[in-house]
Amino acid sequence: IINNANYDVTLENKKHSKADDVLIQKRGICSSYTDAMAIFLEKFDINNYKIASTNHVWNLVYIDNTWLHLDLTWDDPVSEDNKDILDDKYFLISTDKLLTLDKSDSHHFNKNLYLEIK
Repeated sequence: IINNANYDVTLENKKHSKADDVLIQKRGICSSYTDAMAIFLEKFDINNYKIASTNHVWNLVYIDNTWLHLDLTWDDPVSEDNKDILDDKYFLISTDKLLTLDKSDSHHFNKNLYLEIK
């Protein structure tokens, strides 16, 4: 998904927010990355949730009896010179690691809503 799509910073009105936007139009925002990933995870029978904070959405996946965070949006950062950058800092990481990496509060979420990860 990351290799075939780019984050669209021009869309303040939340267009391109569905899975087909990153899969077909090759651009989108966090909700489109998350929805597309959820489709693939479900196809492979991997339990997952879409996690939301006040200003961001990402995937939570259950692999090897562990809940891990997967944030495709933050692993596909936008650079000032428009170069494609691929990262893996937010790929299958624990909640503690996620909160350590993100100092912006984008990944803060109500853990009480997701009892499985406690």
